[in-house]
Amino acid sequence: MDPIQKAILETLAYFDVFQMPLTSEEVHALLWKEKATLSEVQQGIAALLEMKKIEEREGFYVLSGRSYIVDRRQMAIPLIDTKLKIATKAARRIRWIPFFDALFVCNTVASASATDDSDIDVFIVLRKGRLWISRLLITLTLSLFRMRRHKAHVANKICLSFYVTDAHLNLSDVTIDEPDIYMMYWIAQLIPIYDPKQIREKMLKENKWVNPYLPQGLRSYRMHPEFRVEDGVISKRVRKIFETMWRSGYGDLIEKQAKQIQEKKMAMNFSSVKDEKDSRVVIDDTMLKFHENDRRAYYRDEWRKRVQHISTQR
Repeated sequence: MDPIQKAILETLAYFDVFQMPLTSEEVHALLWKEKATLSEVQQGIAALLEMKKIEEREGFYVLSGRSYIVDRRQMAIPLIDTKLKIATKAARRIRWIPFFDALFVCNTVASASATDDSDIDVFIVLRKGRLWISRLLITLTLSLFRMRRHKAHVANKICLSFYVTDAHLNLSDVTIDEPDIYMMYWIAQLIPIYDPKQIREKMLKENKWVNPYLPQGLRSYRMHPEFRVEDGVISKRVRKIFETMWRSGYGDLIEKQAKQIQEKKMAMNFSSVKDEKDSRVVIDDTMLKFHENDRRAYYRDEWRKRVQHISTQR
């Protein structure tokens, strides 16, 4: 078995953890640790089909014996469409907010593995020095429109669990021990719903540490116009007014007050792991990350089990 064939199996094994079959183009784009052309990947797929290491069904490729997961992906298509429309609506609701630079859909919706009862995880980029006030306004606005995930209200709600400023686009400091395969694919699959400043391109440059693992993975994303949110005339004017008012010393005061309000609320969450020495929960002036149930290590272990199983098969 050559290196490209091995990489194809490792890639399919990872996405099998999420019951996600891939097309040949997706295998090429997401190929693990191997630089290759689409033609080389397609040749590798053909060889693996001959060896019965993988199976093909309706243009999707899966590990041997796993063709039934193709149905799951096809059934998820309308679900993903619905969730992306909700994320688009949410972005329109908050685009007036000052110092709000970008909103990306991530996790299960971005990887097309969401289910009916899934929420909609988003990754939000805010301006340096104004994280707390922007986050407060985003939370209040989406709560007002009943779009925010809260307690038992999960399905199709917006999960506001990850914010960074434009000064903290490199996410290498919140990876788990190498390789953090989940984080790498997470970065590669971010869907830019609202990104007028091309923050995604900046993120790809800031996270070049991913390149050796995903040689074809960090590339431009062509967003479907239906799900792309642009600045509106009114929202742009409102945002400009607030940014002008809050850009200097008065803005620093408002930022400090917003931080105090939110930190007091966070302190009331006695079950939080915020004081643990890991990256599940991060609270500082450049990043707010609330992933109490961080399953990255579990997903990596499951991937390794599959790879090990494949390697022992004849």
